[in-house]
Amino acid sequence: MLQRYCQIAGFLSFCALMAPATLWAADADVERTLAIIELREGPEANSLTADYLTEVVAAFQEANDGNYILVSGQAVAAKIAGSRDQVPTRITDERRASLADAKAKGIEFLDKAEAANAIKALQGAEAKYRAALAAPGADDAMRKEYLDVLAQLATAHLMNKDRDAAMEVFRTVITTFGLKAAVTDDNYRPDVVELFQTIVKEMSALQKGAIDVSSTPPGARIVLGGNDRGATPATIADLIPGVYTLRLQSGNASSMLHRVKISGGGTAKIAIDIGFENNLVVEDKYVGLSYPEFETARQRIEADATTLGRTLGVNMVAAVGVFDQKVVAFLIDVGQGKAERSSNVKVPQVGVSKRAVTKVMGTILGEKAEPTNDAAPVAAAPWYTSKPGLISAGVSVISLAVGLAFIGSQFDQKAYYCADATQPCAGSTDTWSDPVNVTRYASNVEDLRSSYQSKQLISGVGIGLGAVLAGVAGYFFYAQSAEAQNADTAIVLPPVGSPHLSVLPPAQLGFQPVSFVGRF
Repeated sequence: MLQRYCQIAGFLSFCALMAPATLWAADADVERTLAIIELREGPEANSLTADYLTEVVAAFQEANDGNYILVSGQAVAAKIAGSRDQVPTRITDERRASLADAKAKGIEFLDKAEAANAIKALQGAEAKYRAALAAPGADDAMRKEYLDVLAQLATAHLMNKDRDAAMEVFRTVITTFGLKAAVTDDNYRPDVVELFQTIVKEMSALQKGAIDVSSTPPGARIVLGGNDRGATPATIADLIPGVYTLRLQSGNASSMLHRVKISGGGTAKIAIDIGFENNLVVEDKYVGLSYPEFETARQRIEADATTLGRTLGVNMVAAVGVFDQKVVAFLIDVGQGKAERSSNVKVPQVGVSKRAVTKVMGTILGEKAEPTNDAAPVAAAPWYTSKPGLISAGVSVISLAVGLAFIGSQFDQKAYYCADATQPCAGSTDTWSDPVNVTRYASNVEDLRSSYQSKQLISGVGIGLGAVLAGVAGYFFYAQSAEAQNADTAIVLPPVGSPHLSVLPPAQLGFQPVSFVGRF
């Protein structure tokens, strides 16, 4: 027995000695995956946000020494969007017109028997109508238009000799509008109506399915297929198998529009974080988080970015955007669910501030950050030291001087002229009737006209160029002035006791990490 205890004690001692080395080895193999997303102030992003994101990504790719794997914007959008669509906040007249135009384009191709083009256009219209149908303000007229789009899409598939695709479209019609959807001979081709009736019989005979819906917070209204089906948590049964659209509404907050597949005899389960999805923005190859103001962003960013990061399967999420003329950046540790670093840098209204980009990079890559909060900020040069501004101003002054000089010289030119032909001309003893004097006068007037036109052109170019260069000089001086105002802004770094990022396990990505490409 004593020997057994000694063996155990020896093993524990060995583990204690080897633990630091084992942890060090694990740290060396850690891959930190990073997604850079846009941070929006309101539904529409500040116009400078995309410019700063482009600069930040370029700077990151140059500075990254291999500690991070940057996931592409396209991969992020594909992973987040998946079976979700962005829901319009409201149905405006402009949005209705856009939907009608998308539908009309598809039908136009259909009328021309261009099946492939019709399918592509009608699929785009179908996605737009699907999202709009779930938005506040959708009405029966829009539901009828959506039904027509689906029926026309099925027609295009039949025209393209793809019966299976047409059948799948009609399954969507039934899960959205029911078994009695108005697909009749009054509006559609006989073969289209016949196929629809075939799908109706098929789906009527299927065993029904159910969906179990829960939400955070609970009590949200369930909008299934455009119809209110009660509040969460709830189980909705007797559903014909197929793909359904689902959205949750809690007060003014709305989830995204989910596409949920219901199987016969089974129960699909879905849990939705309404607070997160209400702030989530997905557009084509782009993903972001939207907040009405900075304070809301500061309060929500940790939870929302953590949820986003876990969905993506990444270790870190960097959110960057322009709020109230300030570039705001957060680096979120997904594993710990908290912000490791953040920055808030005032920037000019035009152009991109290289200093702001550097500070955002310091937020993302802590070891490359600028001075800590205790260090003295680096002073920026005053506005009047801008070299481009001084050069532009100097050339502007020269151009204006040349233009004004040529304007003045135009008034010094005179021509020989006699009001009375019987009197001697000015500067001449010859009479006006002298043929030699007449010829001299005509030549003098022509020379005067040519000289006047040349000087007028030179003065106009000089004054115009001078005015443009004066504006350019003003821009450079303003940009330099804005940089000087930003000189005392420092980024927020981690506490002194934890200067580095937390060590995280390698992320299990559902897609291949690639170099960052896409909108950013």
